[in-house]
Amino acid sequence: MPDTNNILQRMVEAGRKASLEILEIYRKGFVVHSKEDSSPVTTADIASDRIIRKTLEGMDIAYLSEEEEDDQKRLTQRSLFIVDPLDGTQDFVNRDDSFSVNIAYVEDHKVLIGCIFLPTKDSYCYALSGKGSYLVEKERERRIHVSNRTKDLVYLASRTHENEKEKEVYEKHSEWISRVERLGASMKGVSLASGEGDASVRFTSMTKEWDTCAMDLIVREAGGIFLDTKKRPFTYNRKDVYNRDGYAMFNNRHTCDLLLPDPIEK
Repeated sequence: MPDTNNILQRMVEAGRKASLEILEIYRKGFVVHSKEDSSPVTTADIASDRIIRKTLEGMDIAYLSEEEEDDQKRLTQRSLFIVDPLDGTQDFVNRDDSFSVNIAYVEDHKVLIGCIFLPTKDSYCYALSGKGSYLVEKERERRIHVSNRTKDLVYLASRTHENEKEKEVYEKHSEWISRVERLGASMKGVSLASGEGDASVRFTSMTKEWDTCAMDLIVREAGGIFLDTKKRPFTYNRKDVYNRDGYAMFNNRHTCDLLLPDPIEK
């Protein structure tokens, strides 16, 4: 049986070290390149991945990262770290402070530990399966929970990647939504888990396991709902790492059913 507290400590160490390096690069300047899919990658992405990999090594746990070639030997192993060394690279490039570091620990296709680090806020959020979600700010830790709102909702939209179908969600239900807030990357998940936001829907096939894994557990352990857009729960350490049916998160079932009706079976 793995020592999840020890694994969490190593994940926190890795994420905090990576966050410091990212901030240093953010302030001093960085080089931007384009990947094969035309998405940006910076020197901060690479440096963060190197730090996380080194900090987590020696634990006999497989490693899946956005910035490394996928070693599919991971599919034969029960346990896996899933890492996005810099989630929201476009936001990083835009210098809007809306980016994060995501690290998750998965066992038998289920997330047991999720961590999201917010470098510009000097804070991080974590969740342990069955033990709740927590926000750590300036070394002070508190348990967090989603809101109980069913009206006057705060909708969380993407800063850089919103499409028309996503825009329709909050425009169609404007009588229920008091405000639309734009956040990058997994900051939306932290906002929802801490009761600040209430809903977010991404109709895209372009996100991958490392975009959602840590956020998934943090939202659910805070009492929220995290599903794909066909209202199915996620599993992780899949052969196909793409989230083909996007993702959605809500503070409660009422909001979920209001903004994301049950799919029509064909």
